[in-house]
Amino acid sequence: MEDSRPCDALFNLPALGSFTVIEQTQPAPCGAMDPPTEALVDWPGLETQFRGKTRFVTGLAEKALKNYRVSAERLQQLAAGDGECADIAFLAHSIKGTAGSLKAFEVQALAAATDQAARIADPQCRILAARLAGLLQRLITELEARVKG
Repeated sequence: MEDSRPCDALFNLPALGSFTVIEQTQPAPCGAMDPPTEALVDWPGLETQFRGKTRFVTGLAEKALKNYRVSAERLQQLAAGDGECADIAFLAHSIKGTAGSLKAFEVQALAAATDQAARIADPQCRILAARLAGLLQRLITELEARVKG
């Protein structure tokens, strides 16, 4: 049986008085693009570093993309318990260096934290490895967009 009392009475809430109607947007249809996120790579800085050689910068992105695909998959395995902390440290250290070269400073910082945690065998290193894998997936998407033009 349906209760016809106002919502505030049903849940023992004070009367709302006046309120503002907020328009609700519909969720995006399947396959629609997510809202743009902030770039992980400082593309203008990278192009300035290489004197405006956009093809060269795109080539760097393409090379990094190949490595990061493998690294992201391996990090997921390590985060799930496969391998040792030393394996996480080795991979995170490598990512830290390449991310720095790409001016992907958020990735570089998380890779550094993951590396440090793994070097002291902190159990948090696996959680950090999972986060780093997720961030690498975002970076991979960004690199793919750059390579596709």
